[in-house]
Amino acid sequence: MSPQSPPNTRKIALLDLDAFFASAEVLRDPSLRERPFAVGGGSERGVVATANYLARQYGVRSAMSGTHARRLCPHLHFVSPDHRYYRELSKQVLAVLQKVTDRVEPASIDEFYLDLTDNLQFHGSASLTMHAVRDELRKLGLTASAGISCQKMVAKIASEEQKPDGQFVVPPDDVVAYIAQLSLKRIPGVGPKSLERLQHAGFYTGKDIQQAALERLQRLLGDKAGWLLQQRCNGIDLRPVVTERIRKSVGCEETLRHDLQHLRQVEQFLDEVLLPQLKKRLGQSRWQDTQIKNQTVKLKFSDFQQTTVSRTAKTVSPSLFYQLLRDAWDRREQRGVRLVGLSVALPDPDEQLQLELELD
Repeated sequence: MSPQSPPNTRKIALLDLDAFFASAEVLRDPSLRERPFAVGGGSERGVVATANYLARQYGVRSAMSGTHARRLCPHLHFVSPDHRYYRELSKQVLAVLQKVTDRVEPASIDEFYLDLTDNLQFHGSASLTMHAVRDELRKLGLTASAGISCQKMVAKIASEEQKPDGQFVVPPDDVVAYIAQLSLKRIPGVGPKSLERLQHAGFYTGKDIQQAALERLQRLLGDKAGWLLQQRCNGIDLRPVVTERIRKSVGCEETLRHDLQHLRQVEQFLDEVLLPQLKKRLGQSRWQDTQIKNQTVKLKFSDFQQTTVSRTAKTVSPSLFYQLLRDAWDRREQRGVRLVGLSVALPDPDEQLQLELELD
Protein backbone atom coordinates (compact mmCIF):
# COMPACT_ATOMS: atom_id res chain seq x y z
CA MET A 1 0.00 0.00 0.00
CA SER A 2 1.21 3.44 -0.80
CA PRO A 3 1.74 5.45 2.42
CA GLN A 4 -0.58 8.12 0.93
CA SER A 5 -3.49 5.71 0.32
CA PRO A 6 -6.55 6.67 2.40
CA PRO A 7 -7.64 3.81 4.67
CA ASN A 8 -10.96 3.29 2.88
CA THR A 9 -9.21 2.82 -0.49
CA ARG A 10 -7.07 -0.06 0.74
CA LYS A 11 -7.69 -3.62 -0.44
CA ILE A 12 -6.74 -6.05 2.31
CA ALA A 13 -7.33 -9.80 2.09
CA LEU A 14 -6.95 -12.52 4.70
CA LEU A 15 -6.31 -16.00 3.31
CA ASP A 16 -7.07 -18.83 5.75
CA LEU A 17 -6.04 -22.36 4.79
CA ASP A 18 -8.89 -24.76 5.53
CA ALA A 19 -8.09 -27.34 8.25
CA PHE A 20 -4.46 -26.94 7.23
CA PHE A 21 -2.76 -29.69 9.23
CA ALA A 22 -5.49 -32.16 8.27
CA SER A 23 -5.32 -31.14 4.60
CA ALA A 24 -1.55 -31.54 4.67
CA GLU A 25 -1.88 -35.09 6.00
CA VAL A 26 -4.35 -35.98 3.24
CA LEU A 27 -1.72 -34.96 0.69
CA ARG A 28 0.58 -37.64 2.12
CA ASP A 29 -2.14 -40.24 2.64
CA PRO A 30 -5.16 -39.76 0.35
CA SER A 31 -7.01 -42.60 2.10
CA LEU A 32 -7.60 -40.21 5.02
CA ARG A 33 -9.94 -38.16 2.85
CA GLU A 34 -12.81 -40.58 3.41
CA ARG A 35 -12.47 -41.06 7.16
CA PRO A 36 -12.82 -38.81 10.21
CA PHE A 37 -9.42 -38.06 11.67
CA ALA A 38 -7.63 -35.62 13.92
CA VAL A 39 -4.06 -34.38 14.04
CA GLY A 40 -2.74 -34.61 17.57
CA GLY A 41 -2.64 -37.12 20.39
CA GLY A 42 -5.38 -39.64 21.02
CA SER A 43 -4.05 -40.80 24.37
CA GLU A 44 -5.29 -39.77 27.79
CA ARG A 45 -2.78 -36.89 27.79
CA GLY A 46 -3.20 -36.04 24.11
CA VAL A 47 -4.87 -32.95 22.64
CA VAL A 48 -6.47 -32.38 19.23
CA ALA A 49 -4.50 -29.84 17.17
CA THR A 50 -7.06 -29.85 14.35
CA ALA A 51 -9.60 -32.19 12.80
CA ASN A 52 -10.85 -32.73 9.27
CA TYR A 53 -14.38 -31.69 8.41
CA LEU A 54 -15.76 -35.25 8.69
CA ALA A 55 -14.56 -35.37 12.31
CA ARG A 56 -15.95 -31.89 12.99
CA GLN A 57 -19.41 -33.20 12.11
CA TYR A 58 -19.17 -35.29 15.29
CA GLY A 59 -18.20 -32.23 17.34
CA VAL A 60 -14.45 -32.84 17.40
CA ARG A 61 -12.64 -29.52 17.78
CA SER A 62 -9.16 -28.08 18.27
CA ALA A 63 -7.80 -28.07 21.86
CA MET A 64 -10.14 -30.91 22.85
CA SER A 65 -8.63 -33.80 24.77
CA GLY A 66 -7.98 -36.95 22.77
CA THR A 67 -10.18 -39.05 25.06
CA HIS A 68 -13.11 -36.64 24.72
CA ALA A 69 -12.71 -36.64 20.94
CA ARG A 70 -12.84 -40.46 20.90
CA ARG A 71 -16.02 -40.43 22.97
CA LEU A 72 -17.65 -38.14 20.41
CA CYS A 73 -16.36 -40.16 17.47
CA PRO A 74 -15.39 -43.73 18.51
CA HIS A 75 -13.91 -44.54 15.09
CA LEU A 76 -11.80 -41.37 15.02
CA HIS A 77 -8.31 -41.91 13.62
CA PHE A 78 -5.36 -39.92 15.02
CA VAL A 79 -2.29 -38.76 13.10
CA SER A 80 0.79 -37.48 14.90
CA PRO A 81 1.65 -33.90 13.89
CA ASP A 82 4.69 -33.20 11.72
CA HIS A 83 5.39 -29.52 12.18
CA ARG A 84 8.46 -29.46 9.97
CA TYR A 85 6.35 -30.75 7.06
CA TYR A 86 3.63 -28.17 7.76
CA ARG A 87 6.19 -25.33 7.82
CA GLU A 88 7.60 -26.41 4.45
CA LEU A 89 4.11 -26.57 2.94
CA SER A 90 3.30 -23.15 4.40
CA LYS A 91 6.38 -21.77 2.64
CA GLN A 92 5.03 -23.11 -0.65
CA VAL A 93 1.76 -21.28 -0.01
CA LEU A 94 3.67 -18.08 0.74
CA ALA A 95 5.51 -18.42 -2.57
CA VAL A 96 2.18 -18.61 -4.41
CA LEU A 97 0.93 -15.46 -2.68
CA GLN A 98 4.12 -13.55 -3.41
CA LYS A 99 3.49 -14.03 -7.13
CA VAL A 100 0.58 -11.58 -6.90
CA THR A 101 2.00 -9.12 -4.35
CA ASP A 102 5.18 -8.56 -2.37
CA ARG A 103 3.07 -7.27 0.51
CA VAL A 104 2.24 -10.51 2.31
CA GLU A 105 2.18 -10.87 6.09
CA PRO A 106 2.13 -14.41 7.51
CA ALA A 107 -0.12 -14.04 10.57
CA SER A 108 0.40 -17.71 11.43
CA ILE A 109 1.39 -20.92 9.69
CA ASP A 110 -2.01 -21.05 7.95
CA GLU A 111 -3.15 -17.41 7.76
CA PHE A 112 -1.79 -14.67 5.51
CA TYR A 113 -2.70 -11.01 5.05
CA LEU A 114 -2.25 -9.54 1.57
CA ASP A 115 -2.25 -5.86 0.65
CA LEU A 116 -3.69 -5.76 -2.88
CA THR A 117 -4.20 -1.98 -3.01
CA ASP A 118 -1.67 -1.39 -5.78
CA ASN A 119 -2.03 -4.79 -7.42
CA LEU A 120 -2.75 -4.37 -11.15
CA GLN A 121 -3.44 -8.03 -11.98
CA PHE A 122 -6.99 -9.03 -12.86
CA HIS A 123 -7.89 -5.41 -13.62
CA GLY A 124 -7.02 -4.44 -10.05
CA SER A 125 -9.82 -6.61 -8.64
CA ALA A 126 -8.96 -8.03 -5.22
CA SER A 127 -11.83 -10.49 -5.51
CA LEU A 128 -10.64 -11.91 -8.85
CA THR A 129 -7.07 -12.00 -7.54
CA MET A 130 -8.07 -14.11 -4.53
CA HIS A 131 -10.11 -16.46 -6.73
CA ALA A 132 -6.98 -16.98 -8.84
CA VAL A 133 -4.80 -17.50 -5.74
CA ARG A 134 -7.18 -20.11 -4.37
CA ASP A 135 -7.20 -21.89 -7.74
CA GLU A 136 -3.40 -22.04 -7.61
CA LEU A 137 -3.50 -23.49 -4.10
CA ARG A 138 -5.84 -26.23 -5.28
CA LYS A 139 -3.00 -27.37 -7.54
CA LEU A 140 -1.01 -27.95 -4.35
CA GLY A 141 -3.93 -29.96 -3.01
CA LEU A 142 -5.05 -27.27 -0.55
CA THR A 143 -8.25 -25.28 -0.20
CA ALA A 144 -8.48 -21.89 1.44
CA SER A 145 -11.07 -19.31 2.42
CA ALA A 146 -10.61 -15.57 2.01
CA GLY A 147 -12.03 -12.36 3.41
CA ILE A 148 -11.58 -9.06 1.61
CA SER A 149 -12.14 -5.54 2.89
CA CYS A 150 -10.30 -2.24 3.44
CA GLN A 151 -8.83 -3.27 6.82
CA LYS A 152 -7.37 -6.23 8.67
CA MET A 153 -9.99 -6.96 11.30
CA VAL A 154 -12.92 -7.09 8.92
CA ALA A 155 -10.93 -9.12 6.38
CA LYS A 156 -10.19 -11.69 9.07
CA ILE A 157 -13.81 -11.94 10.21
CA ALA A 158 -15.02 -12.08 6.60
CA SER A 159 -12.73 -15.04 5.90
CA GLU A 160 -14.95 -17.10 8.23
CA GLU A 161 -18.19 -16.34 6.37
CA GLN A 162 -17.84 -18.85 3.53
CA LYS A 163 -15.66 -21.58 5.06
CA PRO A 164 -14.53 -23.93 3.75
CA ASP A 165 -13.30 -23.04 0.26
CA GLY A 166 -15.09 -19.74 -0.23
CA GLN A 167 -14.56 -16.01 0.02
CA PHE A 168 -16.52 -12.99 1.18
CA VAL A 169 -16.14 -9.27 0.44
CA VAL A 170 -17.08 -6.38 2.73
CA PRO A 171 -16.87 -3.12 0.71
CA PRO A 172 -15.59 -0.01 2.52
CA ASP A 173 -19.02 1.62 2.64
CA ASP A 174 -20.47 -1.47 4.36
CA VAL A 175 -17.82 -1.95 7.05
CA VAL A 176 -19.55 -0.14 9.92
CA ALA A 177 -22.92 -1.79 9.19
CA TYR A 178 -21.26 -5.21 8.87
CA ILE A 179 -19.56 -4.85 12.27
CA ALA A 180 -22.78 -3.54 13.83
CA GLN A 181 -24.62 -6.83 13.27
CA LEU A 182 -21.79 -9.04 14.53
CA SER A 183 -21.93 -10.84 17.85
CA LEU A 184 -19.10 -9.58 20.04
CA LYS A 185 -17.68 -13.12 20.28
CA ARG A 186 -16.69 -12.73 16.62
CA ILE A 187 -14.55 -9.66 17.28
CA PRO A 188 -10.88 -10.75 17.42
CA GLY A 189 -9.50 -10.25 20.92
CA VAL A 190 -12.81 -10.53 22.76
CA GLY A 191 -12.20 -13.69 24.74
CA PRO A 192 -14.56 -15.58 27.07
CA LYS A 193 -13.90 -13.46 30.16
CA SER A 194 -14.29 -10.14 28.36
CA LEU A 195 -17.37 -11.42 26.53
CA GLU A 196 -18.98 -12.39 29.83
CA ARG A 197 -18.13 -9.00 31.31
CA LEU A 198 -19.53 -7.14 28.29
CA GLN A 199 -22.71 -9.20 28.10
CA HIS A 200 -23.32 -8.77 31.81
CA ALA A 201 -23.20 -5.00 31.18
CA GLY A 202 -25.69 -5.31 28.30
CA PHE A 203 -23.30 -5.32 25.31
CA TYR A 204 -23.95 -8.09 22.78
CA THR A 205 -23.23 -6.76 19.27
CA GLY A 206 -20.91 -4.44 17.45
CA LYS A 207 -23.71 -1.88 17.32
CA ASP A 208 -23.90 -1.88 21.11
CA ILE A 209 -20.22 -0.94 21.27
CA GLN A 210 -20.58 1.67 18.53
CA GLN A 211 -23.27 3.44 20.55
CA ALA A 212 -21.68 3.01 23.99
CA ALA A 213 -20.09 5.76 26.03
CA LEU A 214 -16.33 5.33 25.83
CA GLU A 215 -15.93 5.94 29.58
CA ARG A 216 -18.19 2.99 30.34
CA LEU A 217 -16.19 0.64 28.13
CA GLN A 218 -12.99 1.82 29.72
CA ARG A 219 -14.35 1.14 33.19
CA LEU A 220 -15.22 -2.40 32.09
CA LEU A 221 -12.07 -3.27 30.15
CA GLY A 222 -9.42 -0.70 31.01
CA ASP A 223 -8.48 2.49 29.21
CA LYS A 224 -6.54 1.01 26.29
CA ALA A 225 -8.71 -2.05 25.64
CA GLY A 226 -11.98 -0.12 25.95
CA TRP A 227 -10.78 2.57 23.55
CA LEU A 228 -9.42 0.00 21.10
CA LEU A 229 -12.58 -2.10 21.08
CA GLN A 230 -14.69 0.94 20.24
CA GLN A 231 -12.26 2.01 17.52
CA ARG A 232 -12.39 -1.44 15.92
CA CYS A 233 -16.19 -1.65 16.15
CA ASN A 234 -16.46 1.76 14.47
CA GLY A 235 -14.44 0.43 11.54
CA ILE A 236 -11.17 2.13 12.46
CA ASP A 237 -8.24 -0.24 11.92
CA LEU A 238 -5.21 1.45 10.39
CA ARG A 239 -2.79 -1.43 10.83
CA PRO A 240 -0.75 -2.02 7.68
CA VAL A 241 0.23 -5.37 6.22
CA VAL A 242 3.72 -5.90 7.65
CA THR A 243 6.01 -8.01 5.50
CA GLU A 244 8.73 -8.35 8.14
CA ARG A 245 7.24 -9.71 11.33
CA ILE A 246 8.71 -8.64 14.65
CA ARG A 247 8.86 -11.42 17.20
CA LYS A 248 6.49 -10.38 20.00
CA SER A 249 7.11 -13.13 22.52
CA VAL A 250 9.20 -16.19 23.27
CA GLY A 251 7.89 -19.07 25.29
CA CYS A 252 7.75 -22.78 25.91
CA GLU A 253 5.23 -25.12 27.42
CA GLU A 254 4.91 -28.84 28.08
CA THR A 255 2.03 -31.20 28.74
CA LEU A 256 3.08 -33.45 31.62
CA ARG A 257 2.98 -37.24 31.56
CA HIS A 258 1.01 -37.22 34.82
CA ASP A 259 -0.85 -34.48 36.65
CA LEU A 260 1.34 -32.89 39.32
CA GLN A 261 -0.18 -32.42 42.76
CA HIS A 262 2.65 -30.67 44.61
CA LEU A 263 4.17 -27.23 44.07
CA ARG A 264 7.69 -28.53 44.57
CA GLN A 265 7.23 -30.91 41.62
CA VAL A 266 6.26 -28.04 39.33
CA GLU A 267 9.15 -25.90 40.57
CA GLN A 268 11.53 -28.74 39.77
CA PHE A 269 10.02 -29.03 36.28
CA LEU A 270 10.63 -25.31 35.72
CA ASP A 271 14.20 -25.61 36.92
CA GLU A 272 15.14 -28.73 34.95
CA VAL A 273 13.07 -28.40 31.75
CA LEU A 274 11.35 -25.10 31.00
CA LEU A 275 13.93 -22.53 32.09
CA PRO A 276 16.73 -24.19 30.04
CA GLN A 277 14.35 -24.36 27.04
CA LEU A 278 13.46 -20.69 27.36
CA LYS A 279 17.09 -19.61 27.62
CA LYS A 280 17.91 -21.64 24.50
CA ARG A 281 15.03 -20.08 22.55
CA LEU A 282 16.04 -16.59 23.58
CA GLY A 283 19.51 -17.40 22.30
CA GLN A 284 21.20 -15.56 25.15
CA SER A 285 23.92 -16.82 27.45
CA ARG A 286 22.77 -14.43 30.21
CA TRP A 287 19.19 -13.56 31.14
CA GLN A 288 20.05 -9.88 31.57
CA ASP A 289 21.10 -9.65 27.91
CA THR A 290 17.43 -9.81 26.86
CA GLN A 291 15.21 -6.75 27.13
CA ILE A 292 11.57 -7.68 27.74
CA LYS A 293 8.20 -6.16 28.69
CA ASN A 294 6.82 -8.85 30.99
CA GLN A 295 7.05 -12.46 32.16
CA THR A 296 4.17 -14.94 32.24
CA VAL A 297 3.50 -18.35 33.78
CA LYS A 298 0.65 -20.49 32.49
CA LEU A 299 -0.87 -23.51 34.24
CA LYS A 300 -3.47 -25.83 32.76
CA PHE A 301 -5.32 -27.92 35.30
CA SER A 302 -6.74 -31.44 35.24
CA ASP A 303 -10.17 -30.12 34.21
CA PHE A 304 -8.56 -28.32 31.20
CA GLN A 305 -9.20 -24.88 32.71
CA GLN A 306 -6.11 -22.69 32.71
CA THR A 307 -4.75 -19.59 34.34
CA THR A 308 -1.96 -17.16 33.48
CA VAL A 309 -0.13 -14.73 35.72
CA SER A 310 2.04 -11.92 34.34
CA ARG A 311 4.26 -9.21 35.77
CA THR A 312 6.07 -6.31 34.15
CA ALA A 313 9.84 -6.81 33.92
CA LYS A 314 12.72 -5.17 32.04
CA THR A 315 14.98 -8.23 31.89
CA VAL A 316 14.32 -11.91 32.50
CA SER A 317 14.30 -12.91 36.16
CA PRO A 318 14.17 -16.65 36.97
CA SER A 319 13.14 -15.82 40.53
CA LEU A 320 10.13 -13.89 39.20
CA PHE A 321 9.00 -17.00 37.32
CA TYR A 322 8.93 -18.92 40.61
CA GLN A 323 6.94 -16.12 42.23
CA LEU A 324 4.45 -16.12 39.35
CA LEU A 325 4.20 -19.89 39.60
CA ARG A 326 3.27 -19.66 43.27
CA ASP A 327 0.60 -17.06 42.45
CA ALA A 328 -0.84 -19.30 39.72
CA TRP A 329 -0.64 -22.34 42.01
CA ASP A 330 -2.87 -20.59 44.53
CA ARG A 331 -5.66 -20.68 41.94
CA ARG A 332 -5.63 -24.43 41.37
CA GLU A 333 -8.37 -25.28 43.91
CA GLN A 334 -7.02 -28.79 44.57
CA ARG A 335 -6.83 -29.59 40.87
CA GLY A 336 -3.81 -31.34 39.43
CA VAL A 337 -1.57 -29.52 36.95
CA ARG A 338 -1.35 -31.08 33.48
CA LEU A 339 0.55 -28.35 31.55
CA VAL A 340 3.09 -25.70 32.51
CA GLY A 341 4.26 -22.82 30.33
CA LEU A 342 6.64 -19.85 30.52
CA SER A 343 6.89 -16.86 28.22
CA VAL A 344 8.32 -13.38 27.95
CA ALA A 345 6.92 -10.49 25.90
CA LEU A 346 9.49 -8.60 23.83
CA PRO A 347 9.51 -4.85 23.18
CA ASP A 348 7.81 -3.81 19.95
CA PRO A 349 9.40 -0.71 18.42
CA ASP A 350 6.22 -0.06 16.41
CA GLU A 351 3.70 -0.85 19.13
CA GLN A 352 1.01 1.63 18.05
CA LEU A 353 0.82 0.13 14.57
CA GLN A 354 0.81 -3.42 15.92
CA LEU A 355 -1.72 -2.80 18.69
CA GLU A 356 -4.00 -5.80 19.14
CA LEU A 357 -6.94 -6.45 21.41
CA GLU A 358 -5.72 -8.29 24.47
CA LEU A 359 -8.77 -8.14 26.66
CA ASP A 360 -8.19 -11.45 28.43
